[in-house]
Amino acid sequence: MSLRYQFLYDRPDETQTVIRWWNTVWSDRLGPDLKGVEQQLAKSLSKTELPIHLLAYLDEAPIGTAALKYRENEVLYPDCYYWLGSVFVDPDYRGLKVASQLTMKVISLAKDRGLPHLYLQTANLNGGLYTSLGWEPVERFFYNNEESLLMLNKFK
Repeated sequence: MSLRYQFLYDRPDETQTVIRWWNTVWSDRLGPDLKGVEQQLAKSLSKTELPIHLLAYLDEAPIGTAALKYRENEVLYPDCYYWLGSVFVDPDYRGLKVASQLTMKVISLAKDRGLPHLYLQTANLNGGLYTSLGWEPVERFFYNNEESLLMLNKFK
């Protein structure tokens, strides 16, 4: 399966799709004002400044997204910079390694920008697919009544 990638910056018409996807798993974080979240995302779109949001396409259909971010979870990790975040794959395309390919594409973007590493947080406490892609566990943590795992990739 050959995916192609586009910056969400170049496809702002897809911001509503991305927000709809995110709302299926992170509705508690997005809150009830999805239109406001969509507008905030649209204002932050860039190809050069973080955050940089990517879309994965199969044929002409967007099937997943991920982002290269400067910060995430600032409350617990105010000194941790450069993150992989917002990884989501349309449920109809899960199991096809789309998330793995998106992750590797974001790692490539980070390397191209000279970043030293990336962090991520996952609810999968054994690291899931990220372990197989070279990410190392840093620590488990609780936030918003949810246990998660902080992971680091130093681009070995």
